[in-house]
Amino acid sequence: MTIAGDWGFGMCSDYTFLSSIFRRVGGAFYLFDGRKFHDNYVDLRDRLRRHWPDTELAYAMKANYMPPIGRLLVELGGWAEVVSAFEYRVARASLPGERIIFNGPIKSERDLRDALGAGSQLNLDSFREIQLLKRIAPEFGRIEVGLRVCFDFPDLVSRFGFEVEGGELEEALAALDSIPGLEVTGLHCHATRRSLGVADPVERVERLCRLAGRLLPRYPIRTINIGGGLLGDMPDSLRDQFAHAVPSLAEYADAIGRAFSRCSPTTSMRLMVEPGTSMVANCMSLVAPVVETRRRRGAWQALLDTSINSLNPTRSSTRPSLKVVSSSPSEAGRRAREYRLVGNTCMENDILCEGVTGPLEAGDFVIFENRGAYSLNYTPPFIVPCPAVVDDQGRLLKRADSPETILASYLSPAHVGSEEDHHEYHVD
Repeated sequence: MTIAGDWGFGMCSDYTFLSSIFRRVGGAFYLFDGRKFHDNYVDLRDRLRRHWPDTELAYAMKANYMPPIGRLLVELGGWAEVVSAFEYRVARASLPGERIIFNGPIKSERDLRDALGAGSQLNLDSFREIQLLKRIAPEFGRIEVGLRVCFDFPDLVSRFGFEVEGGELEEALAALDSIPGLEVTGLHCHATRRSLGVADPVERVERLCRLAGRLLPRYPIRTINIGGGLLGDMPDSLRDQFAHAVPSLAEYADAIGRAFSRCSPTTSMRLMVEPGTSMVANCMSLVAPVVETRRRRGAWQALLDTSINSLNPTRSSTRPSLKVVSSSPSEAGRRAREYRLVGNTCMENDILCEGVTGPLEAGDFVIFENRGAYSLNYTPPFIVPCPAVVDDQGRLLKRADSPETILASYLSPAHVGSEEDHHEYHVD
């Protein structure tokens, strides 16, 4: 991999701009561009609506739950999808309950009650949740729920939802029929097989539509939710590493929209899509300063003030796309070498990237692109905790995690064991 020089992204290619942020936040930082999120969301939603006007996008909060994204969803009149009580509370800080979809396998009785009370779309995942629902149903005069289902895909055995072909779905429907005032109004399937390209979500559309047609009019299905799993725009250096073709968002939208227009069992059905990575991946970069370069057994390495935990916490095998903003006004005297980029922890496996060729010196900044999905949320408080986040104008969105913020949830000796300080979440 040959590293590129200064990259053309507004102020972000300016060394003075980056170094001023570095001095303010005290280390590496994520750089967030809210305009890209806005454009990704609007482009996908509007393209889908060309085919099926009653379409909504529920952004998957697990990809990146930063409050600035929640505020963007409010501006866009958008939805959010969550899979835990934690994510639900994060989403509710921005959005009204009726624009939140609550999925996930471990909802508690309290979670069900909160979601139903706020008018959220609740998609049941298990028989356990049906039993909890029976317990609280008398508190509500009328209940609407969706069901997550899984189909007999030859290359994927899902651990979530109710099996359609194996009889679980009929068993679940029979159990729900015994709850007075309850209606099953939605079907949901999220079973991602990205190597199939656009054929992946299209097959979910086709199967869900056939199932909805079979259940109507016995059950008033009004929403078909095909989940997410869509890939988004990315640099060619990332796209070329996939063993399969990577569709554009426009190609996904056209394929999904055409399939739904062809297969929807009613003209009043709502189409729901839950994109995460495709909305946020290209909205954020990780900026890390070069601390030093040194020779090691005939090779060269460059130490960066970041770690594999911030760059690649999911341990993806994909090589990161990176560029450099030089600390020197001129390239004169800078020698190109091949480097191993290493991180700032004391772990031997903190290797950021191998075989990076170019002129690199202490004081330069390395910018790793497409770090918006499953990076900030995943970064553990290990040795060097999660870095700060700033926007493309240099405004601070999140301070770097600190001993104070990380240790704040621990109890002082005087409060250990006190009942009022027990964690408020529980599993029934």
